[in-house]
Amino acid sequence: MTKFSIPVFVALLLVLPLYAQDNMNDVHLFQTYFFDAPIAKAGYGEGGLNFSDYDKWNTFGIGVQGGYPINEKIELQTELRFINWSPDKGDGQSGISDLGVYGRYNVYKQKQTNISAGGMITLPIGSDDVGQGNLNFGAFGAIRHNLQNGIAIVGTLGLFFFKGMDDEYDSNLLLGGGTIYKVNEQLNIVGELTIWSENDYMMLSGGADYVLGNGRLRGALGLGIDDGAPDIMLIGGYSISLSK
Repeated sequence: MTKFSIPVFVALLLVLPLYAQDNMNDVHLFQTYFFDAPIAKAGYGEGGLNFSDYDKWNTFGIGVQGGYPINEKIELQTELRFINWSPDKGDGQSGISDLGVYGRYNVYKQKQTNISAGGMITLPIGSDDVGQGNLNFGAFGAIRHNLQNGIAIVGTLGLFFFKGMDDEYDSNLLLGGGTIYKVNEQLNIVGELTIWSENDYMMLSGGADYVLGNGRLRGALGLGIDDGAPDIMLIGGYSISLSK
């Protein structure tokens, strides 16, 4: 697959207008769903699936994720998935993921800008067959600034520790950024670039968040830019808000 470059992504951002007013804090990201800045006004949940295609194997997952605001400053989130791993040769494996628990605290909010800090931990309830059963943890900071003409700029920086096959913990730096563009009252376009320091992972994605019925129909396509990322990633789901 032909690899895209960072300048292409930057050019996409530069063609957008650059000043502030619209609020799109209820539109969630795709790649960095849990590593965002706004605190939700009500609980929300999303069911969906994801598919990643690597050179010699692919993974498929189906699960649920969501969050709930404790107050206007604190939000807790969680996720759980069923994962299938399929190599090009030989038999694959399936199993449940670890339970991901996330939290963030809003440290700054003024007009159109949100800045939050948070952390994550995975509870090792998952299956060893699909690389789960590990106590991982980390922390992050995130910013979201809403611009005029229905545009928001998002960014996140985090440091995470994942347990490897040798039972040792490896540090992994996360750097992410992107934009949300409000096309109309129903449709939002979400573009993201995510970099993980380990395994040469870099992924560029574009997605749509569409208000449908009492919820949101969401889908994204990701293209791997570096060797450690999947060549193609697909994400799809349906999200609903819960009354407090």
